[in-house]
Amino acid sequence: MKKKIGIIGYGWVAGANHRNSYSQMNRDEVEIVAVCDVCDKALARAKEDFGLKEDCLFKDYKEMIDSGLCEMVDICTPNSLHCEQAKYALNAGLAVSIEKPVGVNSDEVAQVKALAEKKGLPVFVCFTWRHMPTTRFLKDVIDSGTVGKVYHCYIKCIKESGLWEGRRLEWRFQKEYGGTGVLCDLGSHMIDFLNWMNEDIIGLYANQGIFIKERQKLDSDEWAKVTTDDYANIMADLKSGATANIELSRCAKTEEQLVEFIIYGEKGYIRYCNYVGEGLEICYGSKEEIKKGKQRVSTPSSYGENGRMYQSQSFVDMVNGKTDNFTSTIDDGLRAQMVIDAAVKSHVEKRYVTIEEIKNSLKY
Repeated sequence: MKKKIGIIGYGWVAGANHRNSYSQMNRDEVEIVAVCDVCDKALARAKEDFGLKEDCLFKDYKEMIDSGLCEMVDICTPNSLHCEQAKYALNAGLAVSIEKPVGVNSDEVAQVKALAEKKGLPVFVCFTWRHMPTTRFLKDVIDSGTVGKVYHCYIKCIKESGLWEGRRLEWRFQKEYGGTGVLCDLGSHMIDFLNWMNEDIIGLYANQGIFIKERQKLDSDEWAKVTTDDYANIMADLKSGATANIELSRCAKTEEQLVEFIIYGEKGYIRYCNYVGEGLEICYGSKEEIKKGKQRVSTPSSYGENGRMYQSQSFVDMVNGKTDNFTSTIDDGLRAQMVIDAAVKSHVEKRYVTIEEIKNSLKY
């Protein structure tokens, strides 16, 4: 049966990633029936993109949910709004998809998790890097034990978006709306990657900083302080005994977006880099195989079409009761959020912080 979805927040992420991901699905599976946004221009785009009538466009998410038009909602708003909107949808009996991070702190994410469990409704989290063919291939290679016990994980996600000329003080640069900057925006994906690989972070050191300290406000020529991080670095211990280094920046000139995962295990090496394209760089196996040096292997066609993102398909499958090794849930969202909170605490207090400490401090 076709699922009827309402989107809350139709900015760049929803208008590009989510729209494209839904468009790749079978038309008999899903239909975007309503969109909510506070911006008239965003609603105009949504009207054109989905062929919606005026009475399917909303400025108040509660009105959209109460309209009865949709049975699922996809939340793509600023981070500080995610949890209140998710709870309203869950209380109305709707399944939910939430852009990462789920919230701005672990307490509010734990509230969403508890409510979802009480209502018996699924909550999907948009950890996009789980839903691409080559990263899914990477996970299966690691899970197969081909590289043996993992020793080191080096993860990089850097881009130049913080240096775009004329970029103003949008919500991502304000702590009250974003919570943190690249730590949650880019870092949540990288943290989830480790959790997804069964290499859970148990403790860490972290630092953060701001390079561009002021920006012009969106609605005036007045300048104001940036309060979220432009860069963050994490040195982590993993449950398996391995170590991980995570490097994050939105001020890396010349980098549109570089994402790299490098894994060293007892039996060899494996690397993914989005700049290289599909496939993996590997060096593992017998002594003879390792002597050949680093080789490239293509992603098997069974993982899907190269360049496609299967995130929305995974959300709809989850609502239909079909989950797999790639499904990203509210539990995954909370795990990532606790690591983000630990990183902030480590930076502020200049000390090592365990995830257990964050978990034990949850009020909900």
